[in-house]
Amino acid sequence: MKYSILTIVLLLSVMSINAQSVTNGYYITKSNDTIVTQIKFPKGFFGQNNFTNMIEVVDSVNVTKRYTPDDIKGYGYTDGSYKYVFLSKPVKDGSYKFLTPVFIGPKASLYQYVIYTSGSGNGLSSQNIYYTFEKADSKYLFLVGRTTKKFKNELKEFFKDYSDVLQLIDNKLKYWLEMKKDLLEIMKTANK
Repeated sequence: MKYSILTIVLLLSVMSINAQSVTNGYYITKSNDTIVTQIKFPKGFFGQNNFTNMIEVVDSVNVTKRYTPDDIKGYGYTDGSYKYVFLSKPVKDGSYKFLTPVFIGPKASLYQYVIYTSGSGNGLSSQNIYYTFEKADSKYLFLVGRTTKKFKNELKEFFKDYSDVLQLIDNKLKYWLEMKKDLLEIMKTANK
């Protein structure tokens, strides 16, 4: 009896891990062509999708192709009333990931990706937000989303030629819960 229950649990786990989620979307080729397609997301443990490293698309003859951030410029899809966009951008280790645009401007842009971790037995989970700041001259700054003195100093160094931004950095980024709002205000000021 024990082995039957274990077998059933194991089979359900494997089926859950191999589950696929399909939605209508598009991807952008390296030559800036937008291709309308179906996007298939493999689901990982506990239903978490990995949107940053790879996508699978299903073409018109039902053939599945995989794309990484090195293969395409980005992709997007709509889920209900939400529109999702991911662009291929560099991260701190020099590789590329599909990042979510937080703010795109003519002088500076901001992108992010999030890594969720679950607690060990206590039921708590946490998240780390990784930011990629980009200037129009293709200079980048990579920071982990924490309201620390180091974060502010590195951001000030990156925007050292923007006096309005420097003043704003000094006055903002004090509370983690307001970080996204503060960063949006900083990016809007940097693009004036």
